[in-house]
Amino acid sequence: MRTSPRTDQDTRRDWLAFGRSDRIGLVALLVAVVLGAAVTWLVVPLMGWVRGRALAIPFTSAVDVPGLDGTGLRWRDASYDLLVDDPTTRQRVLDLLPGLGYLLLVVAACWLVLRLIGDIGRDDPFPAHNVRRLRALAALLALGWPVAFFAEVTCRFVILTGLDLGDLGPRASFTIPVVAIVTGTAVALLAEAFKAGSRLRDDVDGLV
Repeated sequence: MRTSPRTDQDTRRDWLAFGRSDRIGLVALLVAVVLGAAVTWLVVPLMGWVRGRALAIPFTSAVDVPGLDGTGLRWRDASYDLLVDDPTTRQRVLDLLPGLGYLLLVVAACWLVLRLIGDIGRDDPFPAHNVRRLRALAALLALGWPVAFFAEVTCRFVILTGLDLGDLGPRASFTIPVVAIVTGTAVALLAEAFKAGSRLRDDVDGLV
């Protein structure tokens, strides 16, 4: 029996190929992300609640800097944490709720990516359910994350309205989680590419 000689192209390793070790590493990274999110947004606030630590609320206001008086220099509003000693249960819950929202979004997003990895590992990246998963992931990023962000801002504002701030007045600021929205839009475009790939695969299967 004659066999064709192996060429360099056959033996050369494709360093960009998504292999088994890459999948294992990505799964480990996703697990680490979920654990880190759980510690940051759930465990740490709960431990602070149990131990009676002061509640830190981000705050921005105008400040006086006596050392710069007479120098001709100007300064902006300062951002710092207000430490609320002996916060009420309502204040603790309001501080905890936005983190739970972020945590649920991270868990859902990692679960969708994990399911995608499973299909890619089986060399079947273009089934219709992967298009739905990518669209769900895009919605989590482009819609879910901004909703959680504005919920966080609202909860902080409610906490601040119950505090005696003296003569200080919080500075109104409006920010948008641009990174999450742009990333979600990119994932939505990727979903459309997967949809085209799924349609092309169905056409090829029909011809065969």
